[in-house]
Amino acid sequence: MGKGLAIVGTSSSCGKTFIVTLICAYMKKIGVRVAPFKPQNMSLNSYPAVDGGEIALAQAMQAYAAGTEPLTAMNPVLIKPFGNRSEIILRGKPLSITTFSVYWRNILDTAWKEVVKAFDELARSHDSVIVEGAGCCAEPNFVDRDISNLRIAVEKRLPAVLVVDIERGGAFASVVGVLNTLPPSLRERIKGVIINKFVGDEKILEPAIEWLEERTGLRVLGVVPRIDVSLWPEDSMELKPFGDGSLDVALIAYPTISNFGDVEPLKLEPDVRLRIVRSCNELGEPDLVILPGCRSSFTALSWIKRVGLDRCLSKLLGSTVVLAICCGAQLAASRIVDIYGVEAGVPTHAEGLGIANYVVMYGLRKVVSHSIAVPRVSELEDVGMIRGYEIRRGFVSEWRGEEPALEIISRNGIATAEPDGIARGKVFATHIHDALSNPGFRARVLNEARRLRGLPPRYTGGGWRTLLEINISRALEIFEKSVDVDSILELAL
Repeated sequence: MGKGLAIVGTSSSCGKTFIVTLICAYMKKIGVRVAPFKPQNMSLNSYPAVDGGEIALAQAMQAYAAGTEPLTAMNPVLIKPFGNRSEIILRGKPLSITTFSVYWRNILDTAWKEVVKAFDELARSHDSVIVEGAGCCAEPNFVDRDISNLRIAVEKRLPAVLVVDIERGGAFASVVGVLNTLPPSLRERIKGVIINKFVGDEKILEPAIEWLEERTGLRVLGVVPRIDVSLWPEDSMELKPFGDGSLDVALIAYPTISNFGDVEPLKLEPDVRLRIVRSCNELGEPDLVILPGCRSSFTALSWIKRVGLDRCLSKLLGSTVVLAICCGAQLAASRIVDIYGVEAGVPTHAEGLGIANYVVMYGLRKVVSHSIAVPRVSELEDVGMIRGYEIRRGFVSEWRGEEPALEIISRNGIATAEPDGIARGKVFATHIHDALSNPGFRARVLNEARRLRGLPPRYTGGGWRTLLEINISRALEIFEKSVDVDSILELAL
C-alpha cells in the first residue's frame, strides 16, 4: 500500500504547500527518505523534472526540501490554464490543450490511473510519501470525482491532516463544515487538524480548540504562527512586491504571467525594491523593467497593448534597463508567428513589442530541460556559465541583425549548440528561466541599472537555492516548536 500522509485543506491558500514543505524538510533532517506528491495541480508555475517533462514549481521546491530531485511522479497531473482552455500535462508530457469540461468528461479517468501509478512508484523508493491536496477537500459539486485530495488517501489507506487558515476568520466553523460535508469514506481518513497562520497569544484559542476536539473527535496537532519567509510561489495569487531598497524594479504582471519565481533571487539584493505593475500609471520610471514568463504570449501581448503599456515601455527604452525572460523575450520580438495555433488556438501572427529585432516562431516541439548556456558576446564576458531551465515552444527563427548573446550548450546533460538571447546596451533577453540565480548574470543586469542611477556596482553571491535553504531552515525551527511532530511522524510512517 505504501506509507504516507495526506495534507488537505479547508480552502485554497490555507498553507498546504508550506506545511508539506516543512514536513518534508523535517523528515529529511531526521533521516527519513521522503517524497512530496501532489496528484493534480493547477498552476502556471512549472519546473523541469530530472526524468524529463515538467511538474508544478511547488512540488520541485518540496523535492529539494526533502533532499531529493524533482520527478514527474511527484506531480502526475499538471493543469496550466489560459483563457477558457488548459494545457493538460500528464506525467510531465503535454497531453492536450482543451477545456476543463472535456478534461473532466474524457481524461479524468486516465489521469487517475496515472496518479495511482505515480504514487506507487514513489512509495517503492521512499519511506513515506507526503500528499498535498488542492483547494478545499470538500467541494460538494465534485467531491465524488475529486482526484486532487482524499481519493488517493482512501485508495492507499493513508491518514490525512486537515489544514485551516485562521487568518481568514471562521476557522473552527470551516473545519466542522468540511468534516460534515465529506462523505463518510473520505471523512474517516482525517486524523487531525493543523491551525495555520495564527497571530497573537495562543492561549486565547484554548477554549475553541477544546470545543473543536470535543465536537469532532480529532486532535489539533498544532497551531502554526504566520511565518513570514519566502518560499517558491505556487500561483499568481502569491505574487507580491518585496524589498525596500533604492533600486526600483518593475515586474510587468500580465494576466497569464508564469514562472515569476525567476525574480526570487532579487530578494538577496538589499538595495532592490520590486513592484508589481499592471498599468502605465503604475509603471512610472523604474530603473529596471522585467518582462517575465507567461503561458500565452498572444494573450499577454494583447493585454499589454490594450492597457497601453507598449507605448509606456517604448518611451523608457534608452533610459531604463529591460530584462526579458522566456515568454518575455518572445514578447520583446519584432514579430511573433504561430503557424500551428499552439499558443493562440488558431494559426496567427502579431507584431511584438519591438524591443529586440528578431522573429519568434512557435512549433509543435516543446523543450523542457535543465539547461546550461555560455556567453558569446563581450557584454557578458564576465558573467560566466549560466545554469537554469527552459519550458517553451517558441524559438527565434530570424535574428535580423541581432547578435545572440548566449549559446545553450547543454540540455538535460546532452550537448547542444543553440544561440539564445541578447545583451545590447540596456536590453537583456534570454529564454533561460532562473538566469538571475546566477550571481554573475544578476550582477551584470543590476549593475547596469545601478550605473544609470549613479550607484556603485555590487556583487551578491547565491541564488534561489541559497535563499530557499535559509528560509526553510528558519521556518522549520518555528514549525518544530508549534506542531506535534512526533504525532505527524507516527501518522506518516
